[in-house]
Amino acid sequence: MRTWIFLLGFLLANASAMAQVTVDPRALDNLNPPAPKSAPAKPTPAPRPAPAKPPAAVPKPPTPPPAPPSAGVTIRPTPGAPGAPSVPAAGPAGINIPPPIVVPTRPAPPPAPPTISADSPSTTAPLQGGLRVVFGTGRSDINPTVDTAIRSLTRGAGPVAPDATSYTVTAYAAGAPEDPSTPRRLSLSRALTVRSVLISQGIPSVRIFVKAFGPASPGFTDGPADRADIVVALNPIPASAAKPTTPAVPAVKPR
Repeated sequence: MRTWIFLLGFLLANASAMAQVTVDPRALDNLNPPAPKSAPAKPTPAPRPAPAKPPAAVPKPPTPPPAPPSAGVTIRPTPGAPGAPSVPAAGPAGINIPPPIVVPTRPAPPPAPPTISADSPSTTAPLQGGLRVVFGTGRSDINPTVDTAIRSLTRGAGPVAPDATSYTVTAYAAGAPEDPSTPRRLSLSRALTVRSVLISQGIPSVRIFVKAFGPASPGFTDGPADRADIVVALNPIPASAAKPTTPAVPAVKPR
């Protein structure tokens, strides 16, 4: 009996010693768990402003329906009625319009005097309805005899109104076909010489028509190569300027 008690005590003592040796130190970690790691704080977004509300639309007044048109009848609203145009009691005040600005104008410069040379070989010849002036080769001047003949042509028009007479001066000049500009310039100088004589006699420039041609123009072979033909024409009086005539009333014989 004592033997069993001794063995039981021995076993109990060894059991407590083995329990102390076989204890796992990691088991103590379960008793104190590690603190959880704190997550980084997220930035708080700024609050967005509330969208502005659009202004309330103002309701438009309803448009009255148009009145039905009447065929051939114009309906005018009665003054003072709704929708009728207002009539002013008096007219607008007078508007002071400043007088027009008068711009001074200069008279047209006088034409150049005709070139008159005593040694000019120019001559004249009668022409149906005018006068023909023959110039020297390569020259555009005239002698005093030709100048007097042109002036006599303007005085021979008779008692005709100056605005009813026109003068056509057609000048020609000889030259080479490959150089048409040179004879055209020479014929223009001859026409301007005759025009200067006519203007000096009081003929308005608007009644003088100048034409300058070279050797390639039609009518060049109808006379001397170096010439200027002056044709006087009496223009008819326009119908608007003619005076109306009063028809004669037959006399009634008494019975």
